[in-house]
Amino acid sequence: MTRFVKALAAIAVVFILFVACKGPVESTQLLINADDCTGCGECMEVCPYNAVEIIDGDAVIDPSLCHFCYRCVEQCPEGAIY
Repeated sequence: MTRFVKALAAIAVVFILFVACKGPVESTQLLINADDCTGCGECMEVCPYNAVEIIDGDAVIDPSLCHFCYRCVEQCPEGAIY
């Protein structure tokens, strides 16, 4: 493999990682329906960025930590996160 192809592959990997994870932003686009949330904590357990907390029995997402990986959305048994 030539040096050019290796460099091109490295750039492609960095680009894919950049596009796949938007990173923290000012306000989260994920919402939690407090009526549906049971406070089970499953969303908090799967969040790799520690962006989800259970406060007063409800899940709360910290927008400064959320990377929009959607693991919490997939894990929520009640479908309370969208």
